[in-house]
Amino acid sequence: MYYYEYELGKAAKILCEDLFKLKPGETFVITADTESDDRVVDATATAAFACDAKPMVIYTASPLGVGKVADPMLPLESLTAALLKADAWVEFNNKWLLYSTPYDIAMKENKKLRHLCLVGMNVDMMVRNIGRVDYPNLEKFMKLVTEKTLSAKHMRITTPAGTDVEFNNEPGRKPIMELGYADTPGSHMMAGQIGWSPNFESINGTIVFDGSLVPPIIGILKEPVRLTIKKGEVVKIEG
Repeated sequence: MYYYEYELGKAAKILCEDLFKLKPGETFVITADTESDDRVVDATATAAFACDAKPMVIYTASPLGVGKVADPMLPLESLTAALLKADAWVEFNNKWLLYSTPYDIAMKENKKLRHLCLVGMNVDMMVRNIGRVDYPNLEKFMKLVTEKTLSAKHMRITTPAGTDVEFNNEPGRKPIMELGYADTPGSHMMAGQIGWSPNFESINGTIVFDGSLVPPIIGILKEPVRLTIKKGEVVKIEG
């Protein structure tokens, strides 16, 4: 037995049944690389098979970069061909395929494809961020935060770590709200993320990263990284 083995099974079940809403006979592609957590991959494939879907696990060597930087190190034609015929795709790669050439072609030409980006997923993350999430209440909370954000003309964000940044919202720019579901065609992200584009020239202040920085290579921070921003441009990086 391994750490969170039972809990992982439940999380994989939620992923396949509730978030993807896999149907019998659907082809479900699971991509991973040699840096991926095999336990997450196997549990998800098992859960998909239990839904009477057809899991297809694709492993590649880990590229030295992400997105299109990974293209020269990927089996481009074979990977693209598989994604063009898939119904659903979960990405467990540590070096993500998001915005790679296979991703771009598949998302453009396969109009039915449901993609969920869960790069770098491990057992602990899967259990905490999927298996133990109260999705109905999270959705209510995120919609409330989004509504309040849209209704504001000027925003100021502060944190105990030292972030103190302010900006003006740009009317007409819709926020991106990720609820974690991948039951509709298109590309989706893990639940809990909200993003929007304010008026860039109005951004002033300090942003402090005290947890982690991605893309991979940096990861968990040993000390904070501080960005000083003036009129939308980063003028100083410390840490």
